[in-house]
Amino acid sequence: MNRLNNQRGFMLLNVVILTLITSFAAMILMNAAPRLKNPQSVLRLTAIHLANEQFAMLESKAANGDLAAGSYDFLGKDDDLTTNNFGKNIPVKFKVETNVTESGDLRNATVTVTIVGDENFKLETERKILFVPEKT
Repeated sequence: MNRLNNQRGFMLLNVVILTLITSFAAMILMNAAPRLKNPQSVLRLTAIHLANEQFAMLESKAANGDLAAGSYDFLGKDDDLTTNNFGKNIPVKFKVETNVTESGDLRNATVTVTIVGDENFKLETERKILFVPEKT
């Protein structure tokens, strides 16, 4: 009889662990389903990452003391700007445009990310970057 009670405890533990694993798997699938059905949010997130990458390059140039007004194109390679994560071998290509204007020690940077061939998709972000003049 004592042996049977020990086995019941292990059975209960197995049921609890299996329930936890199943619930975690269900949560993962429920979170992934909207992204598969609505690729627009994935495209917007990709555009935000591209804009942040461009800002990081601009801030690096400003810290080195060589960020002047004008246009910059750090992310120009097709591999950097094309995503194939929607399956069916349909590539989505982004275009990143950057404009920097001077205002004293500040640089006003505007990064615009669009999808090539889609006039409706446009993400425009702005950031003020402190310019550190080169010490002589």
